[in-house]
Amino acid sequence: MTREIVTNDPDLPIEGTTHVSLPVERMWDAFADVPAWHNWNPCIAWARVSGGELKQGATLYWAFRPIRRHYLYRMPAIAKIVECEPQRKVTWEASAPGFHAHHSYLFERLGPESSRFGSWEVAEGASYRLMRRFWLAHFRFVCDQSLAGARALGER
Repeated sequence: MTREIVTNDPDLPIEGTTHVSLPVERMWDAFADVPAWHNWNPCIAWARVSGGELKQGATLYWAFRPIRRHYLYRMPAIAKIVECEPQRKVTWEASAPGFHAHHSYLFERLGPESSRFGSWEVAEGASYRLMRRFWLAHFRFVCDQSLAGARALGER
Protein backbone atom coordinates (compact mmCIF):
# COMPACT_ATOMS: atom_id res chain seq x y z
CA MET A 1 0.00 0.00 0.00
CA THR A 2 1.30 3.44 -0.93
CA ARG A 3 1.76 5.90 1.89
CA GLU A 4 0.81 9.47 1.05
CA ILE A 5 3.58 12.02 1.38
CA VAL A 6 2.75 15.13 3.34
CA THR A 7 5.25 17.95 3.13
CA ASN A 8 5.26 21.66 3.73
CA ASP A 9 8.60 22.08 1.94
CA PRO A 10 8.08 25.02 -0.47
CA ASP A 11 10.71 23.58 -2.86
CA LEU A 12 8.78 20.37 -3.46
CA PRO A 13 7.75 18.83 -5.69
CA ILE A 14 10.71 18.97 -8.06
CA GLU A 15 9.10 18.66 -11.47
CA GLY A 16 9.51 19.39 -15.13
CA THR A 17 8.38 18.35 -18.59
CA THR A 18 9.87 18.32 -22.06
CA HIS A 19 8.76 17.81 -25.63
CA VAL A 20 10.09 14.61 -27.23
CA SER A 21 10.13 14.08 -31.00
CA LEU A 22 8.93 10.50 -30.66
CA PRO A 23 5.47 8.98 -30.56
CA VAL A 24 4.47 8.14 -27.00
CA GLU A 25 4.58 4.42 -27.88
CA ARG A 26 8.28 4.61 -28.81
CA MET A 27 9.07 6.77 -25.77
CA TRP A 28 7.35 4.21 -23.57
CA ASP A 29 9.19 1.31 -25.24
CA ALA A 30 12.54 2.98 -24.51
CA PHE A 31 11.50 3.67 -20.92
CA ALA A 32 10.12 0.16 -20.32
CA ASP A 33 13.55 -1.31 -21.18
CA VAL A 34 14.88 -0.72 -17.66
CA PRO A 35 18.36 -2.26 -18.16
CA ALA A 36 18.90 0.23 -21.02
CA TRP A 37 18.08 3.35 -18.96
CA HIS A 38 21.78 4.20 -18.71
CA ASN A 39 21.87 4.47 -22.54
CA TRP A 40 19.56 7.47 -22.61
CA ASN A 41 19.27 8.84 -19.06
CA PRO A 42 22.60 10.38 -18.00
CA CYS A 43 21.81 10.23 -14.25
CA ILE A 44 21.53 6.41 -14.26
CA ALA A 45 24.62 4.20 -13.97
CA TRP A 46 22.67 0.92 -14.17
CA ALA A 47 19.14 -0.33 -13.52
CA ARG A 48 17.19 -3.58 -13.21
CA VAL A 49 13.60 -4.53 -12.35
CA SER A 50 12.47 -7.68 -10.59
CA GLY A 51 10.96 -10.14 -13.03
CA GLY A 52 12.36 -8.12 -15.94
CA GLU A 53 9.08 -6.27 -16.55
CA LEU A 54 8.10 -2.75 -15.56
CA LYS A 55 4.79 -3.29 -13.73
CA GLN A 56 2.98 -2.43 -10.52
CA GLY A 57 4.37 -4.37 -7.57
CA ALA A 58 7.79 -4.93 -9.16
CA THR A 59 10.95 -3.80 -7.40
CA LEU A 60 13.41 -1.45 -9.08
CA TYR A 61 17.14 -1.62 -8.34
CA TRP A 62 19.43 1.05 -9.77
CA ALA A 63 22.39 3.30 -9.10
CA PHE A 64 22.64 7.01 -9.76
CA ARG A 65 25.70 8.68 -11.20
CA PRO A 66 27.09 11.51 -9.05
CA ILE A 67 25.64 15.01 -9.30
CA ARG A 68 29.08 16.27 -10.37
CA ARG A 69 31.48 14.14 -12.43
CA HIS A 70 34.38 14.68 -10.01
CA TYR A 71 32.37 13.34 -7.04
CA LEU A 72 33.45 9.76 -6.45
CA TYR A 73 30.25 7.96 -5.57
CA ARG A 74 27.46 5.90 -7.07
CA MET A 75 24.24 6.00 -5.08
CA PRO A 76 22.28 2.74 -5.10
CA ALA A 77 18.51 2.79 -4.78
CA ILE A 78 15.66 0.35 -4.32
CA ALA A 79 12.00 1.21 -4.82
CA LYS A 80 8.66 -0.47 -5.30
CA ILE A 81 6.58 0.41 -8.34
CA VAL A 82 3.25 1.54 -6.91
CA GLU A 83 1.63 2.73 -10.13
CA CYS A 84 2.21 1.66 -13.73
CA GLU A 85 -0.03 2.76 -16.57
CA PRO A 86 1.79 2.04 -19.86
CA GLN A 87 2.28 5.14 -22.01
CA ARG A 88 0.88 7.32 -19.20
CA LYS A 89 2.64 7.08 -15.84
CA VAL A 90 5.04 5.15 -13.61
CA THR A 91 5.41 5.95 -9.91
CA TRP A 92 7.72 4.31 -7.43
CA GLU A 93 8.06 4.61 -3.70
CA ALA A 94 11.42 4.61 -1.94
CA SER A 95 11.69 4.24 1.82
CA ALA A 96 14.57 4.16 4.26
CA PRO A 97 14.79 5.09 7.93
CA GLY A 98 13.61 8.70 8.12
CA PHE A 99 13.16 8.98 4.34
CA HIS A 100 10.09 8.43 2.16
CA ALA A 101 9.85 9.54 -1.48
CA HIS A 102 7.63 9.19 -4.52
CA HIS A 103 8.99 9.67 -8.04
CA SER A 104 6.78 9.67 -11.12
CA TYR A 105 7.64 9.72 -14.79
CA LEU A 106 4.78 10.96 -16.96
CA PHE A 107 4.03 10.36 -20.63
CA GLU A 108 1.56 12.26 -22.83
CA ARG A 109 0.72 11.87 -26.50
CA LEU A 110 1.00 15.21 -28.29
CA GLY A 111 0.53 13.91 -31.82
CA PRO A 112 1.44 10.98 -34.05
CA GLU A 113 5.17 11.81 -33.91
CA SER A 114 5.60 13.64 -30.62
CA SER A 115 5.03 13.29 -26.92
CA ARG A 116 5.61 15.02 -23.60
CA PHE A 117 7.79 13.42 -20.93
CA GLY A 118 7.72 14.58 -17.33
CA SER A 119 9.45 13.96 -14.02
CA TRP A 120 7.90 14.65 -10.60
CA GLU A 121 9.38 13.94 -7.15
CA VAL A 122 8.50 14.61 -3.52
CA ALA A 123 9.96 13.40 -0.22
CA GLU A 124 9.55 13.65 3.54
CA GLY A 125 11.07 12.41 6.78
CA ALA A 126 13.75 13.27 9.32
CA SER A 127 16.62 12.03 7.11
CA TYR A 128 15.25 14.04 4.20
CA ARG A 129 15.09 17.19 6.35
CA LEU A 130 18.59 16.60 7.78
CA MET A 131 20.07 16.29 4.27
CA ARG A 132 17.55 18.54 2.52
CA ARG A 133 20.12 20.53 0.50
CA PHE A 134 21.61 17.32 -0.91
CA TRP A 135 18.22 15.77 -1.69
CA LEU A 136 16.90 18.88 -3.44
CA ALA A 137 20.09 19.05 -5.55
CA HIS A 138 19.81 15.33 -6.29
CA PHE A 139 16.12 15.57 -7.27
CA ARG A 140 16.88 18.53 -9.58
CA PHE A 141 19.78 16.57 -11.12
CA VAL A 142 17.54 13.54 -11.75
CA CYS A 143 14.77 15.70 -13.23
CA ASP A 144 17.09 17.73 -15.48
CA GLN A 145 19.08 14.72 -16.69
CA SER A 146 15.98 12.61 -17.28
CA LEU A 147 14.35 15.36 -19.37
CA ALA A 148 17.57 15.95 -21.34
CA GLY A 149 17.90 12.22 -21.97
CA ALA A 150 14.32 11.94 -23.18
CA ARG A 151 14.83 14.87 -25.58
CA ALA A 152 18.00 13.21 -26.89
CA LEU A 153 16.08 10.00 -27.61
CA GLY A 154 13.88 11.99 -29.98
CA GLU A 155 16.91 13.48 -31.73
CA ARG A 156 18.51 10.11 -32.56
